[in-house]
Amino acid sequence: MFSPAKIIGVRQPIDAAKTFVLDPLEKVAPTDPGLASALDRYDGATATTRNSWNTAYAKAVTKVRFRGGLAVTPSAPDGPIPDLITTELTLARSGALDADLIANQAFYGTDFTKPLLFLEDGQYFSDKAAADHLTGAQWGVMNETGSYPGQPWLWLYTLWYQVPGFDNSANVDLIAIYLTGVATVLLLAVPFIPGLRDVPRLIPVHRLIWRDWNRREGAPNKGPIPE
Repeated sequence: MFSPAKIIGVRQPIDAAKTFVLDPLEKVAPTDPGLASALDRYDGATATTRNSWNTAYAKAVTKVRFRGGLAVTPSAPDGPIPDLITTELTLARSGALDADLIANQAFYGTDFTKPLLFLEDGQYFSDKAAADHLTGAQWGVMNETGSYPGQPWLWLYTLWYQVPGFDNSANVDLIAIYLTGVATVLLLAVPFIPGLRDVPRLIPVHRLIWRDWNRREGAPNKGPIPE
C-alpha cells in the first residue's frame, strides 16, 4: 500500500525501553540509590535475561493491584523491573516524566511526539475513548458532552473517516485533510459559480427556515428575491 507518511522514512526513531523508561530513570538515579542499583542490575543483564524478566513482568502486571497509591504486582521472576516501574509511576504522577520527554527541544518546546507515543502505547486510552464514543468510527471529533450531535461544523472533516475504503486506510488522515481542503474551497467558491449560486433564489428553502421570524416580524419582502 502506498503511504506518503513513509516516503521520508523514520525521522524520530524510538527505542521504547530506553526513551520511555531507562533514560528518564537514569536522570533521577543519582539521588536514589535503590533505583541506581536496579538500573545497574538491568543494564548488566544479558539480552536473554532481560527478555525473560520482561515476559514474566508482562504476565504479572495483568494482575496488578494498587495499595496506598502504590502498584503491587504478584511475585514473579521479573528481576528489578518492578522497582523500575514503581519509580516510573512516581515520575509520571509528578509530571516529571512528561517534562523529560519534551526536554532538549527547540526554544518553544512544542514537539509532543514522544509524550503522545507514550500515551498511545497499549489499549487503555483507546478503550476509554471507545467507551465515551470518541473514536473516529464513532464520529468522535464531533462529540461534545451534553450537546448532541456535537460540533456540526466539524462534519465535513469527520465525514471522510466514514467513507468505505477510506475508513481502513493508513492514509486516512492525509485523505481527510486534502478532501476537506478541496470541499472548503468549493464552498467558498459557491457565490461565484453561475447556476450554483442561483440555487437559493430558485429553491428558497431559507424562507422555510426563517418562516417563524418572518411571521413575527412581518417581513415586507414576501415576493421573489430580486437578482
